[in-house]
Amino acid sequence: MKLIITFFLFCNLAVSGQTKENDLRTEETEIESGKVIKKYNKKELENFTVEISANTYYNSFFFSKEKDTIIIKNLNEDKAVIKIYVKDKKKVSEFLYEGILLFYSEIIDFDTNKLPSRGKIWGSKTNDEKISYHFYRDNLSKAKGDDFEKSFKLYSFLKTSEYNVSTDLLFNEIADFFSEEDAVLKIYSSKYRDKTMSESKLYKTAFLSTNKLGQIKIGVLWKEKSPHKGEYTVYDNGKIIKTENVDLNSFQPIFNDYYILNYSEQD
Repeated sequence: MKLIITFFLFCNLAVSGQTKENDLRTEETEIESGKVIKKYNKKELENFTVEISANTYYNSFFFSKEKDTIIIKNLNEDKAVIKIYVKDKKKVSEFLYEGILLFYSEIIDFDTNKLPSRGKIWGSKTNDEKISYHFYRDNLSKAKGDDFEKSFKLYSFLKTSEYNVSTDLLFNEIADFFSEEDAVLKIYSSKYRDKTMSESKLYKTAFLSTNKLGQIKIGVLWKEKSPHKGEYTVYDNGKIIKTENVDLNSFQPIFNDYYILNYSEQD
């Protein structure tokens, strides 16, 4: 009887161990200048690595989830960390170096009466999509070093969905992006990136700075009244100094001129 019980226990443990082993799998995908290694538990993506090798350069970027936050690190710049998480179903991202928050970006619903304080707002629109508003705080001047170029480029140019998102959705989107043949080029080649961006027209709609009360201090804002038609407003010292009707195409040179003249004042 003991022999039979022992036999059944052994069989159950063997099947259980085999099941756990079968739940784990690794998937490799070759891409331009490297490869992506994804690790799954059952059907869920647990983490993945992007290995980049070109000429004498080699680096590995590690992507993982810790609770509800996506963590991105890399081999060569181990003091730099990118964090991506979700707030009110909208994307939030942070760039840290040596534990200091150097850049913070949050997707917001734009309401002039409920804007975040002490930061900048960048508005943009791609083709027929709705206007997207990024609130950000730039503390790069606080960096005690500059060993984070590759990490910050990844932080700046990695594009994902922004509204109605979850951590899992963003994590899988990033993994899918790096499975594309030209993913590394889209991040690190300015010529290639400019080419792909020109194929999907990006319209600038706002560049604003808010004070400690969340009020617009200085900036320019274009608001849509009908498809591609609207008006723009210029703010200075918390007051509206100009308002004019203009279509979105005609607003682009107005925005560019304003940005060049006033960027240094947006503090």
